[in-house]
Amino acid sequence: MFHLHNLKFTGRDGDEFSIVEFTSLDLPKILEIEKNASAHPWSERNFCDSLENSHICVGVKLHEQWCAHAVFSIAAGEAELLILAVEPKFQGQKIAKNLLLHVESQFKSRVSSIFLEVRISNHGAIGLYESLGFNQVGERMNYYPAAKGRESALIYAKHIDDVGFFSTQ
Repeated sequence: MFHLHNLKFTGRDGDEFSIVEFTSLDLPKILEIEKNASAHPWSERNFCDSLENSHICVGVKLHEQWCAHAVFSIAAGEAELLILAVEPKFQGQKIAKNLLLHVESQFKSRVSSIFLEVRISNHGAIGLYESLGFNQVGERMNYYPAAKGRESALIYAKHIDDVGFFSTQ
């Protein structure tokens, strides 16, 4: 089982944020963020399944307040970001960026690549992922439910070894 170790970062106002694993006891707050941040939120069952399947379930806290969460799976030397959400009042503070950078640093000894899917309409997330060195490697047509039918998912990948196909160095 994978565990994160002592991950902290300083926000733009000097606040110290912590990246910690969440448990089923934290689900009410995690679900609140999910509902506030997403038009198509994950269900409590989705989160329970991830916790039961030993996915890496992490969140960002400012003191005792949850600000964001993410869920990753690891299999066959690859990680996949399954969900990422930031409470709207904390958006624009580089919380997602710091979360991804810190988790990536912990993954380097366990995985060679990180994959994710993002809604084609989610330009903010796409910009974030591209700024972190993710590259689009595919597209899944009509993958996500949308207000008017379905929308495509873009598939992104980042090789996190020192040198690799997806590296931006």
